[in-house]
Amino acid sequence: MEAQVRVDELILLTIKRMGINGEGIGYYKRQAVFVPGTIPGEIVEAKITEVKDGYAYGEVTKFKKTSPFRVEPKCPYYGRCGGCQLQHIDYEEQLNQKRLLVEEAFNRYYDGDTSDIIINNTIGMEVPWYYRNKTQLPVRHDGEKVVTGMYAKDSNRLVFIDECLIESKLISNAMREILSFLTKSNIDIYNPKFRQGSLRYIVLRGFEDSKEIQATFVLMHEDKRLTGILKDVLKIKNVVSVFYTINSDPKSIEIISSSVNLIAGKEKIDGKLGKLEFTISPDSFFQLNSKQTIKLYDEVKKVACLTGKEKIIDLYCGIGSIGLYLADSAASVYGVDNNKANILNAKEFAKDNGINNAQFYYGNILPNLEKFANEGYKADVLVVDPPRRGMELQVLNYLQKSKIKKIIYVSCNPATLAKNINHLQRNYKVTYIQPVDMFPNTANVECVVCLERR
Repeated sequence: MEAQVRVDELILLTIKRMGINGEGIGYYKRQAVFVPGTIPGEIVEAKITEVKDGYAYGEVTKFKKTSPFRVEPKCPYYGRCGGCQLQHIDYEEQLNQKRLLVEEAFNRYYDGDTSDIIINNTIGMEVPWYYRNKTQLPVRHDGEKVVTGMYAKDSNRLVFIDECLIESKLISNAMREILSFLTKSNIDIYNPKFRQGSLRYIVLRGFEDSKEIQATFVLMHEDKRLTGILKDVLKIKNVVSVFYTINSDPKSIEIISSSVNLIAGKEKIDGKLGKLEFTISPDSFFQLNSKQTIKLYDEVKKVACLTGKEKIIDLYCGIGSIGLYLADSAASVYGVDNNKANILNAKEFAKDNGINNAQFYYGNILPNLEKFANEGYKADVLVVDPPRRGMELQVLNYLQKSKIKKIIYVSCNPATLAKNINHLQRNYKVTYIQPVDMFPNTANVECVVCLERR
């Protein structure tokens, strides 16, 4: 498509909808223009910053008409830090826009009849702040002290942050004390420009219920002096375990990419999921918003309609949290994950809570599904909670041919959700879609979708 706009051109634009990354989208001569910081219904003068094949990016130079849902962002770093995208939108309207994001994904990627697919209103939080139970931040030295920050959107430029308003206060308070300790300790901080130094990232996970924090330090290389110093992080309030791991690839997307090593304290920290208690290691997955996780899992339980007789398979199960949350209402649960640490944590999770009807298996999804079928274990309810990229094609093809009556799909990406369900539509009908706001003030939206075999 021939470009309709040019870089630096000023255009008048009416914002029609919100994009998957939280930016407003308008159309200029039928060409989509993405403008961050805008709200559907607004009219803006925008300067084109980048032109791609079929679409463009712009930035606001003047508001001609503002939305009644526009609010003053609470965070002083908003607009510079790339962590949040929606703080300029009233929270109730954020919830509405997230439901519309799911609707747009189905309109775009699902080629079946959408007229009878009802997408419920998004389930939000009473207080949409201070909810993240885990943070992982790059570390720098600003000349005087050790600091952390978030990368500005689409850049390698770090915005130093004193306090993040979506982190739990337990995490934020510990981070401040750790940075003060590291500054006084005169340690070697990694400098990406010169690729020198040792400490690259700090990863903190902590749960309000137990008031326990796990600190993991990501190093460029082995550094015995530094790991010796890091033992004393255990003296900081609420920090009960200290780990380090090596990540020597400066281009690595994964922050924890190799084994974690205990420096001091407990190997795992304690957490709660409703009435269930669990322990978790630094390299295992758990939902980042503990309060909303209960609401999410309650939705799964509601649509599962369990009578106590059902066999459940929980795919991409992490530490087994969904399966174990359902276990008291089911005959049996099998969980599968390809992360060995997750499966070890899941088995311990079940044991610690006296759950005897759940088993967990390490390995790839499809071979385990085939193994269960060959052994005669046929699921009545299949729960899937895949990563953002969605389910693998081989798994989708297997499910298409399976006789599983009900699939409950928990998704963190509306686009891959709609694509995966489109793949299954010949044999499965969508009966329920419930968005849940796991990440207030960001563009992310989680969904629980129920599929029943036709």
